[in-house]
Formats: sequence, C-alpha cells, structure tokens
Amino acid sequence: MLSLDDIAAAAAGEERDALWRSVAEDMEEAAGRRRGERGFVRADRPADLARALGRDRRGRQPRRRTG
Repeated sequence: MLSLDDIAAAAAGEERDALWRSVAEDMEEAAGRRRGERGFVRADRPADLARALGRDRRGRQPRRRTG
C-alpha cells in the first residue's frame, strides 16, 4: 500500500492522480472487508447515522400544542 509520502513525492499530473485513485481503491477494499463487523454502523445518510448513535433529535422533541 502506498503512503502519503509517495503521493507527495510524485510529479503533479496524471501520475499523482493515478496514485490517489490507487490509495482510494485500497482503502475502499479494506473497509469493505470489515463492513458489518462489530464497531461499524451502516448509515447511508447523516440522519441514519444520528439515529444509529441515538442522537435522533427529531423523534425526541416534544410536540407543541397550538390553539
């Protein structure tokens, strides 16, 4: 796996872009293997993450009566 130093040392342009893509693919692959294990929360939207962490404010606010 490449390091940030390798990317910083690369010449700007296509070579650096290719290194960034490679690092991104490596990180995605590593995260994909562990997804679903203990400690990982599946959340597609910020609201899903808030709900998973118990911070769903919308559901906990008392409703105001009007009239």
